[in-house]
Order: sequence, then structure tokens, then C-alpha cells
Amino acid sequence: MDEKIEHVSVKKSKKIVFLIWLLPFIALLISTSMLYKHFEKQGEEIEIYFDNAEGFVVDKTPLKYKGIKIGIVSSIEVDEKNINRFLVRISVDKKALTLVAKKGTKFWKVEPKATLTEISGLNTIFSGIYIEAMPSAQNIEQIKALEEQHTFNAVSEKPINYLQDGLFLDLKSSSGTLEVGAPILYKSFLVGKIVKKNLKDNNIFYTIFIEEEYKDLVKEDSSFWNISSIDLKASLSGIKFKVNTLASLIAGGIAFDSNSLKEPLKDTNKIFNLYSSKEDIDYLADYVVLKTEVEHGLEKEFSKVLYDGIEIGYVHDLSFVLEDKQSFIFIKIKKEFASLLKQNPYFELKKPTISLEKLDELSNVIKGTYINLTKRSTKEEEIKDIYTLHNEPIKRKTLEIVLKSDDTLKVSNDSAVFFKDIKVGQVKNKKLHSKSDELRVEVEIFKEYSYLVNDSSIFYIQSPVEINASLENISFKTAPLSGFINSSIAFETKNLKAKRTVNRFYLFPSYEKMLEQKYFLQKGERYTLSLDNANSVLKSNSIYYKGIEAGKVVSKKYNEKTKKVDAQIFVFEKYAKYINESTKFYSISGFDVDFSLEKVNIKTQSLNTLVKGGISFISLDEKAKEVKSFHKFEFYKSLDEILKEERFNENGLRVVVLAKSKSSLKENSPIFYRQLQIGVVEKYNLAKDGTSVELQLYIDEKFKHLVRENSIFYNATAFGMEISLLGVKVTTETLETLLAGGISLVTPTEYKEKAKPMMRFPLYDDVEEEWLQWNPKFEKL
Repeated sequence: MDEKIEHVSVKKSKKIVFLIWLLPFIALLISTSMLYKHFEKQGEEIEIYFDNAEGFVVDKTPLKYKGIKIGIVSSIEVDEKNINRFLVRISVDKKALTLVAKKGTKFWKVEPKATLTEISGLNTIFSGIYIEAMPSAQNIEQIKALEEQHTFNAVSEKPINYLQDGLFLDLKSSSGTLEVGAPILYKSFLVGKIVKKNLKDNNIFYTIFIEEEYKDLVKEDSSFWNISSIDLKASLSGIKFKVNTLASLIAGGIAFDSNSLKEPLKDTNKIFNLYSSKEDIDYLADYVVLKTEVEHGLEKEFSKVLYDGIEIGYVHDLSFVLEDKQSFIFIKIKKEFASLLKQNPYFELKKPTISLEKLDELSNVIKGTYINLTKRSTKEEEIKDIYTLHNEPIKRKTLEIVLKSDDTLKVSNDSAVFFKDIKVGQVKNKKLHSKSDELRVEVEIFKEYSYLVNDSSIFYIQSPVEINASLENISFKTAPLSGFINSSIAFETKNLKAKRTVNRFYLFPSYEKMLEQKYFLQKGERYTLSLDNANSVLKSNSIYYKGIEAGKVVSKKYNEKTKKVDAQIFVFEKYAKYINESTKFYSISGFDVDFSLEKVNIKTQSLNTLVKGGISFISLDEKAKEVKSFHKFEFYKSLDEILKEERFNENGLRVVVLAKSKSSLKENSPIFYRQLQIGVVEKYNLAKDGTSVELQLYIDEKFKHLVRENSIFYNATAFGMEISLLGVKVTTETLETLLAGGISLVTPTEYKEKAKPMMRFPLYDDVEEEWLQWNPKFEKL
């Protein structure tokens, strides 16, 4: 029998089978997912050409954007076309691919860097070198709109991110001493830096970046200057030493300044000039070029340019062309003096010289060699490209005059001519007149001062020191410093409004002589005094009228005809009107002593006239006839002499008394009548036969009727002495006559006819008592 074997089938679980087949599927999904993620992350490769691939490592060197890894170097190859370049393939994350694989993206290698101006990339010391990417736009939509690009050329340095907030400006400079990274300072505060430097058309262009918060400090008229290192300028006229910030001391830098009242800069494309220093801002940007063929001795940066003594520029650069033997001098002129370049400027080289003839250039020793600018026109002209540097002073327009002198003059060519100590001209030459010993000095008066010369001008030689001393005062007048070495000429013009009708003037040998001439140029009259002796009057004597100076003695000369000395005097017009035919001139020098028993009267003039002497005049009759110029007057020794002459006029009576001896009588001894003076002893002399002394008496006009034919004259000096028991009695006319002498007159009561002129009478020594009793009464004069 077939045993039916019943097999019990084992039922397998369908769930387990499902799970087994599910695992591979899951694994497949995971793998697929991983592959998807791998390829999703791996993105696409881009190619970048580097000049230097040192430090790059495949699968290690990352590509970063703002510090975030967005790719990795997948391969490095040498460029088949240029072995100095390297092709670096970078696998870029797919999400970042749309950011960097665009036209305009910049790539550069970031590595440790330390220079004077920049320290960067220090983080790569630990993390390793990496590649940085910078899109050409910051807006993602703008980036997406850019054309795709997968091959690039790396830049050598981090590019400027013009997209960041702030202000980018370009500066033009003639030198390139500054480096990228150098600071930008505003009032010594760091506000930016130099981000780019390049050479274009022989100029250096700097691109600077001003931080966003400081960009409004830049105005349209902002000025930028180089503050590199130490600023040292030294010359004979001074030393400038300036040190900027420590950073600028090391690396240099740029500073700028602006007018705070102006609006912020709007035209950001404007190119500013970068000046060498802050001082250069005041100067024109362009050079003024001078050429010369002479040895100039100018020094770069130290030699100045002056205009009317004011520094308006300096020598910035020098060059020499050997073939042409010409020097070219590049000078900088301040902007405020730029207009001088349009007025036909004359550039003259000024060198320091010290000599007896050139002492006036002493200031040049301090200034050093410099260039002097003189404008030759007031009208504006076109500015030239090159000017000539002259070695001689500009030929100035002058007024030429001739000065004549009879004296030796220590002036030479180029001697200065001063007016109030200002040089207004110079001596052109000096020569003798062809037919005499007269010296003629040709003088050039600078045209701008020609109005100072007219017919009232007086020229004189100016001594180093003029001393004018008198009893009233003492004064000093000195010439300018150069006048101590070089004789110079000076002049004064009394009336600037006067006309100039002549070009020839007299040149006085001294200031004193000029003053004398100036004195006599005043309005006045001239007269002549006839002197017995020249010593009676000095040439410097003044003429006084009632104590006020009215003129001076001009000259003295001997008169052959009269055998006297004629003194010419000058009297001011306002005093000359008091002079007529009755005028008497007399000496007022010395003492006038009036001695009597009543008083002792000493009269003297001023101390000045006492020492120097003087002349005064008196007019006895105001209605007398006027006199003409050079009328000749007699000169009297004193006023008393004049009065005496007036007193002893022809209207008086002159008689002669005969005395046994002169006794104490003398000229001017008084004649008394009843002890009242009626006349004087006019003169006396010994009688021809020697028997007596003849005394000529002058009896005043109003007393001449007292003298009669029977009148008696006796010596009043006699006195009587009577001795009795009661004592001693002394009798005399007066005590004055006792001491000084005198003559008394008595006339009998019964008098006779009037005495005739020059009638002779005896002079009695004693008076008789009877005479004293006479008492005539003169009824009919």
C-alpha cells in the first residue's frame, strides 16, 4: 500500500519575501538618492586661468564667495598654449553656479599677504589658500540676467568692489610714490584708502575709496594733497619741518580738505588733481617755463619767485639741454598772482652780491638767488609757453635830467637818487663840460616818479649824516644804509603842482647848501649893505625886524670903487615892505652897557645873535620913499649910533668951547642948563696951535635959544670946598658930573643975540657965585 505520505507543506511567509525584495529596492533608492545628491552638489565645472597656481591642491582648495565654500578645485593643468599659465578646473556647487558662472565674475587667489600698506589673508595660514569669487553685480536678478560664462582669467589682486557703499574717486598725479592701501585722511582722520593705481598718458591715476559715512565730506572744490613721509624744506630764509601721521610717515597717504559750506560732490566721475603738498594747492597746476643761457645758480624747491618783494612762487624743477646750452626752469606761480602772466611779465635773475657798489643788494644774501617778476603792461596779453629769464634789470622808462655842479662830487654811475629816502632814480653817468670845469651828472628818474621833478625841485648830494646844530636845536639827518657807502643824490620839491619847464638843475654839494638855497627861494627882496670891514657881518648872519628873523646875509664882496665891502642881504617879502629910504641897518651882536650912578643897564640880544651876531633894521619914517631891490644902505655899528646921528641933526646948534685940558670930558659928555641936559660933547680935538682943547658941543634944537653970544660955559666936574668952624661944605653940579664929567651953560639975565653956529666960547674951570644968580627969561625964541 501505498502509503500516502502526506506531506505537510510548510507555508512560507509572503511578508518575509516582500521584505527581502524591498531591501535592495531601498538600497537602490538610497544609492540613487546619494548619487542624485552627489551630482546635485557637484554641480558643473568652470575653468579659470591663473598665472600662479602655487598652493592649489586638487579636491582640497576651495572656491569661496564671501567666506562660504561654493566649489572645489577638481583639476590643475598647465595651459597648453602658455606654459606660464595654469588651467584650474573648479567644480562649483550647482546652486552657486548661477552666481559665479556669469560674465564679469572676478576670481583671485587669497593667500597670506603683508606689506607696508596691507596685511591680509592671515586666515589662510591655518585654513589654506583658497580662491575667492566676486560677481559683477550684487542684485541676484541682475546676476541671473547676465550671460553665462564658464572660462575665466583670474586677476592678480582682489578687485575693487565698486558695488559696495561708499565713494570712488580718481586722482591725477605727476608722481607715483603712493601705494595701494595708503590711507585717505580728512583732518588727520582715516576716512578711506587708495584702492587702485595705474599709469596713463605719463600721469599716475589713483582710485581712492571714501567710506560711505564720510563721502559727503568730498565737495566739488575739494583739494587733495600728498602727505607722504616727512616734509622738510630748508633755505637761508627758513626751515620747514612737518611730520604727518605715523601711518603716512611709513606708507604715505593722501589728505583732503573741503569748504564745509559747499554741497557734497555730485559728479563722481570728476578727476581731481593730487598736489605734492598742501602748499601746492595755492599754485597753478601748470608750470611756467623759463629759459636762459646764463649760469643761474637756482636751486630746486629753494629758489623763490618774487614780485614787489612778495613771494609768489618757487622753482619747482630744473633742466639743462647740453646741445643748446640752455637751461629750462620750471616755476610754480600762486593762483592769486596768475594774472601777472598776462601782463607781459619780465623775469630777472637776482643773485646775492656784496660789494661797496652793490650794498643795496644785501638782502639778497639772505634770500639767496631768486627770480624777480616785473609786469610790463597793464593790458592783458596771451600767456606764452616759454618766457626768457633775463640776467639784467628791466630797462625802465625814465625821465632824463642833467645836474650841474662846480664842486667835486663823489657819485658814480648807478648811484641812487632818493626822494624822501625812496629810490626814484639813478645816476646814468658823470662827465665834465667840454669847455669848462663844470661837472654834469646825467640822471634817470624812473617814469613813475617823474611827476616829482619840476621847476621847484632842488637837488643835493646826500651825505651819510647831516648834522644841523644851532643854539636853538640840533638835528641829524641820515641817508639810507647804502648812502653810507655810496654817495647818493637826493632832492626836494617844494610844490608838486609846479610845472617842469627845464631839464637842467643845479646840484648842491651838501644838504646844508640845499637848505640855504631853499631859504632864498622864498619870496623876498635883496639889498646891499655897505660895510667898512667885512668882519662886521658874517655870511650866516640873520636879519631881524623887531626881534623876528626877517632874512639872511647872502654874500659879501669887496667893492673896488667904494673901497668898502658890499654885503648882499635877503629880506622876506612880508618884512621888505617896511624898508624905505629912512631904513637903517645896524649890528645887534655883543653887549650894550649903560652905566650911570643911577643904574647899570646891560642890554644884550638873544644868545644866538650874541654868539653868531646879527643885523636888525629900523625905519625912521614910515612914509619915506620906497627903495628898489639891491638899494644900498649904510651899515651902523649899533642902534645908538643911528639915534646919535638922528639927534645930531642939522637943526641943532653946534658951538665950540676952548678948554685948558680935556679933563674927564669925552664924546657924549652931557651939556647942562640948570642941571638939565640940553646937549652933548659931539667931538673934541687939540687946537692947531696947541694952546687949548677944542670941544665941539651939540645943543639940541629945542634948547639952542638958550645959547647967547654972552653965554658962559664952565666945567661942571669942578667942585668947591668951603671950610669953616661949622664944618666943610662941598659944592658941585651933580654927583654924576663929578664922576662922569660934563659942561654947564649959564646965560646972563640980560642976554644978547643967539649964538651963531660954531661960535667959539672959552670953557671956565670954575663957576662964580654971581653966574648962578642969573635968571634970564627968554620971551622970544
